[in-house]
Amino acid sequence: MRAEPLSPPPWALLTIMVAAKVGVTMAVADRYGWHRDEFYYLASSQHLALGYVDYPPLTPLLAAIDQVVFHRSLPGLRLLTVLAGSAAIVIAALIARELGGNRTAQALAGLAVLISPIFVGANILFQTVSFDLLMWSLAILVFVRLLMGADRREWLLLGLIFGIGLETKYTIVGLGVAMLVGLLLSPQRRMMASRWPWLGFGIALLLLLPNIAWQATHHWDSVAYTLNHRGATDGPVLYWVEQFLLAGPPLLPIVVMGVIWLWRRDGLRAAAIMVIAVELVFFLAGGKAYYPAPIYPLAYAAGAIWFADALRKAWPRRFAIGAAILVTLVLLPDGLPVLPTQTMINMGIWNVRKDYADMIGWPELTQQVIAVYQQLTPSARASTMILANNYGEAGALQFYGKGLPTVVCPELTYYYWAPAQMTPSTLIVVGYPRDYLVNLFGNAEQLATITNAYGIHNEEFGTPIWLVQNPTRTLGDVWPQLKSLD
Repeated sequence: MRAEPLSPPPWALLTIMVAAKVGVTMAVADRYGWHRDEFYYLASSQHLALGYVDYPPLTPLLAAIDQVVFHRSLPGLRLLTVLAGSAAIVIAALIARELGGNRTAQALAGLAVLISPIFVGANILFQTVSFDLLMWSLAILVFVRLLMGADRREWLLLGLIFGIGLETKYTIVGLGVAMLVGLLLSPQRRMMASRWPWLGFGIALLLLLPNIAWQATHHWDSVAYTLNHRGATDGPVLYWVEQFLLAGPPLLPIVVMGVIWLWRRDGLRAAAIMVIAVELVFFLAGGKAYYPAPIYPLAYAAGAIWFADALRKAWPRRFAIGAAILVTLVLLPDGLPVLPTQTMINMGIWNVRKDYADMIGWPELTQQVIAVYQQLTPSARASTMILANNYGEAGALQFYGKGLPTVVCPELTYYYWAPAQMTPSTLIVVGYPRDYLVNLFGNAEQLATITNAYGIHNEEFGTPIWLVQNPTRTLGDVWPQLKSLD
């Protein structure tokens, strides 16, 4: 399909971008502290399984491997997501190369990913999002190669990538649906007549089977969790506003023109439809605004080719690039914890980016629970357990709470990690309304209220710490009633 050979990648420029990405992000990787989700992944890495309620097993496995080398190190854990984001820079450039872009276009595609708000903000946290972004980028690269006439056996590689992606984050299903829609609504539908796409689909399903087996033996909790969270957004209007913000205001012309550029080429129309379909699939499904964001590298790559061709003169191109980088630097405190903690709080950035609020106060929470525990008599301590309302509290208490008794939590996969026997005579409970606890256990005395050193009114601030003694029902008896998939 190609009339000319591909331009060689601009490896020197891409290396500089990767070095900037790693250097800047890792320089602030331990600022503000652990995020509640990171405690959860860390706990999951100590309970390796074929599945979890709210995510597939690959990310906890990566956390377990990481902890062998960087035990209890926050920068060490976040290094993996930074590397995933760095790889996406290179992959975006390679997508532009496969589309026929020259070295300038390839470099611009990599730069777009480097300064893209979704990649800047996501890669600082150890979550499934960064690895999902990487798997989407790889899948898009192979799909573009197939559209450009690569060996049909690469459908098998695409199936392998999708299979790994399904074990990373289920939202890659949206890419698969959009890919199918793109093929069916374009001249490339003839590709579906070959056996190779279906063999690739079979490989993806085969790799998902272990997780399906886990779901079948755990009440299909992931399905229930997904249904519970359908539509958990700020509304249809804000969904599209957030697309604009996540793609990056300076990069919006690149995204729009990238889709138009793909549409105008018959051989790539399936890719243009795929970008549009991804956005619509998650919008109609009530997904979160960041779910379709991993499609941006394709739009960036195509848009970079258009940009490099539209602005042939150096000075207007440099001006546009400089302006985009300047906007990125102005908005950087919202994506990376580059500001000192107190400065970030004084500026109210934690109100804009909830992730920052979810990093504050965990050591104080643990110390306040320890203080309650130390008030107990030695005999009471001998039969005490701690019940945490959510996985952030449970994870922090397990991480920081050296010397504390067993911590249990009924939320999500934590529910399955509880001991087989739970008959404590004393319970320290973090969270829950008093009436609820009295109804379950017969009594509840508030001994403390959670605060933090910065006074941030985050999710934990103001949460009561209760003492329940000689409960009328054992924790084991009420455990099924406490189960939460919210």
